[in-house]
Amino acid sequence: MSHHHYSTWSTITHIFGWFSFLIAIWATITLFVLIEKRSRKEFGGYKNFLRIYCFYAFLFAIVDWLVQPYAVMDVNGNGYVFYSENRLFDLGYSVSHFVQIIYCGCFIASSSFLSLNFIYRYVSSCQQHLTHHFKGFGLILLTLYCALPFVIWCFCVYYWMGPTTEKTAYFNVSTTLIEQFDLTDKPYVGPLCNHINTTPFHKAGDVEWWAMGSFIGLVAFQILFYGISLVCGIQTYRNNMKLLRLAQLSKNLYRTQMQLLRAIVIQAVVPLASVYVPPAVMISGSMAGVYMGEIGHFVVMSISIYPPLDSLLFLLFIRDYRDALFCNTKKPSPAESSNVMRPATAKVSVSGL
Repeated sequence: MSHHHYSTWSTITHIFGWFSFLIAIWATITLFVLIEKRSRKEFGGYKNFLRIYCFYAFLFAIVDWLVQPYAVMDVNGNGYVFYSENRLFDLGYSVSHFVQIIYCGCFIASSSFLSLNFIYRYVSSCQQHLTHHFKGFGLILLTLYCALPFVIWCFCVYYWMGPTTEKTAYFNVSTTLIEQFDLTDKPYVGPLCNHINTTPFHKAGDVEWWAMGSFIGLVAFQILFYGISLVCGIQTYRNNMKLLRLAQLSKNLYRTQMQLLRAIVIQAVVPLASVYVPPAVMISGSMAGVYMGEIGHFVVMSISIYPPLDSLLFLLFIRDYRDALFCNTKKPSPAESSNVMRPATAKVSVSGL
């Protein structure tokens, strides 16, 4: 590891990464314990989702911490370079590059995972006869639904955004100028959307279709997943309102449903604003060949805030977990706590949020 002078921004990003990592580890472990101890019956199969989700957030936090990423936009706006600034230990070239690729994959897995959340809420509240698809073979298909985009994106990143001699020389201009960082013999992910030199096959400045195509694919995936989330979210909400009007859904079960729905809506909006917008700006800058300034630090910080933020949202928006977290042990009223079988409303009550 070279002992070079770190810029102030790099140090801020580094401290922020540590802060995110520690909160993420605390929040995911706390959430996991509460899922096991404090989930009510009406959560049903949703508990499995929360479990898988928790595990995913935990892994993402560790990958982010191992990479300790830093991103620098190419001064000509042709792309950006993203490398590791691990100040604790050197993972070695291969492991370091592998972890960087996994980090990129996690970025897309987050949105496929989120849309799966919405699909599940929709099926469990509107199409209950289909819930059996979330078991056995169906579960394999759902795993593929999240794993395939992850694998495809990792593959694109590995093949078309990895280090080459020309790229290293080209990006070094930007990294040494902005960060005094030398990329020579270091792994990185560096998408270039335009060719930087003229060869018999293309002229400098021509579009590099492999990188550009990969980005177009990434955007299409994100639109697809957010579109699915939006449609399922609206349908679930409308269905719950309808059932409540027809008095087929007890007020208490309605509250549980809406509480889970509200938690995932917030879970969709927050990452969209904090996690996807900064990278989207940087990526669209690369695609358009526009220099977006030193947006790299914000991108890295916004992505590292994702695991802690998401787990905290669950902890704060699901009432049972929130009460447990703040040791809110007020006794429910007799009517609320009774779990006696009553027609149509044989459900444990969930007080409103």
